Amino acid sequence: MLCPKCGKPLFTDKNSYKCEDNHCYDIAKEGYVNLLLSRTDSGDDKTLVNGRINFLSKGYYVNLRTFLEKIISDFSQNKEIKLLDMGCGTGYYTQNFANLATTFGIDISKNAIKYAAKHDKKSLYIVGSNKRTPFCDNYFDILVHIFSPNFENEDLRVLKKGGIIINVEPGPKHLIELKNLLYKKAYFNEEKNHFYTHLKIKDKKSLIYQVKIDDNDIHNLIMMTPYFYKTKKEDLQALKLNHKMDLTIDFSITIFEADF
Repeated sequence: MLCPKCGKPLFTDKNSYKCEDNHCYDIAKEGYVNLLLSRTDSGDDKTLVNGRINFLSKGYYVNLRTFLEKIISDFSQNKEIKLLDMGCGTGYYTQNFANLATTFGIDISKNAIKYAAKHDKKSLYIVGSNKRTPFCDNYFDILVHIFSPNFENEDLRVLKKGGIIINVEPGPKHLIELKNLLYKKAYFNEEKNHFYTHLKIKDKKSLIYQVKIDDNDIHNLIMMTPYFYKTKKEDLQALKLNHKMDLTIDFSITIFEADF
């Protein structure tokens, strides 16, 4: 890893990472390291992190995790590879990717990273930003973005030639029933054609299924989405009157290949 202040390599020194300029970053008792130079209270707070943990623990997104594991396994073909989960949150996906690769997770939320590191000792977790990651050039075979921001220059910098980027976004009908409850006029998600300028699309896949969900999990789900900030409190409270609902889960998965 690289020092976020001077860009020089970091080495372990007892319970810290240091560089030759003596910049020092303590390793937390959970095993993660905070390399975010800006505010350390960025990203999801404890309430939002707990909502994410509670929702994901019910298995609603396990189909996506299994789907992504297959893509990673097919790519690696049992070779040793390095993978960075960019915007890894609580490590729900990262901890399973660790069975297939040497795995790193990065997120700006210290609360999420703290949980991830505590529950996954196979991966190295870092509080940091996707915009400027603490890694050497051409370091990773796979980058994974699951509903997380892409920064093309940084992604291309750390990705090896022949590597891939797996990008997951909401599909057109993702959570459409929930939108019908929240808004007078529900809308389908528009596909974001934010393709990487210097990468070609290797494959594009869709994963669509339905789940049955109750009001507690509906609330936890909303805390994982922009709707939590965009919806009035009284409208959120009204959702608790809908004790159960069938909900469409729709993911769009694009695989980009670094053939430069």
